[in-house]
Amino acid sequence: MNMTRRLIAFISLVALVLMSGCGPIMSTSNISDAKDALEKAEAVNAAEKAPYEYTMAQEYLRKADELWGYSQFGYSAEYAQKAIDMAKAAEDKAQNDPWVSPLAGKNQ
Repeated sequence: MNMTRRLIAFISLVALVLMSGCGPIMSTSNISDAKDALEKAEAVNAAEKAPYEYTMAQEYLRKADELWGYSQFGYSAEYAQKAIDMAKAAEDKAQNDPWVSPLAGKNQ
């Protein structure tokens, strides 16, 4: 019986170690994807054509980086995903919103 408990404890420990490795990987991957999404939004001038969405994406990314630095990888991954979503929304709005002037941001 004692051997069974040791085996269960060992398996639990191995599972815990394996699961703890996913957080940093997922968070780092999401942060990288968020930076890429922001670059795509910048390419279509989203900072001026969709300032709310673009600024939110930047701030979510900033928070994701901050949380990553405190080893709060789960929260960091969540904020990075929000940054991705907002950057994509900014890119979409900048490209497709009929109310955005094509001259937005230029001296008229």
